[in-house]
Amino acid sequence: MTGFSDDGSPDGRPLRLSRVTAAAPNGPVELLLTGPCGRVIGRLRFRTCRTCRTGRILDLWICDAWHNQGLGRELVCFVLAQCRDYRWNTTLQSRTGLAFFAAMTRETAVSLHHGSPLCPELPLVA
Repeated sequence: MTGFSDDGSPDGRPLRLSRVTAAAPNGPVELLLTGPCGRVIGRLRFRTCRTCRTGRILDLWICDAWHNQGLGRELVCFVLAQCRDYRWNTTLQSRTGLAFFAAMTRETAVSLHHGSPLCPELPLVA
């Protein structure tokens, strides 16, 4: 995947989105967001179970210098679009994470609250 667009990029160049596929069934998948300089500026890790149609966001990280540009939002929306009609939850969240995922729940109408995995195939830890 390439061409992830960020109109707010300081130098106007596009960002790159890469997907690292899970090595094992139901293993974690990682989305890496690379900035114009080539270094990783964001990451979203998640697991899904196709049988149960559930997903679990394990962690989301955006480099401090790139905060407040909508990149975390775009990563979450990308994952939700790839797994339509799935039920989701997240691992334990920081205070900032609680506010972010509450806002994403309101925006997307998909519950993104902390809780135990919705499927026994998705372990508590990554």
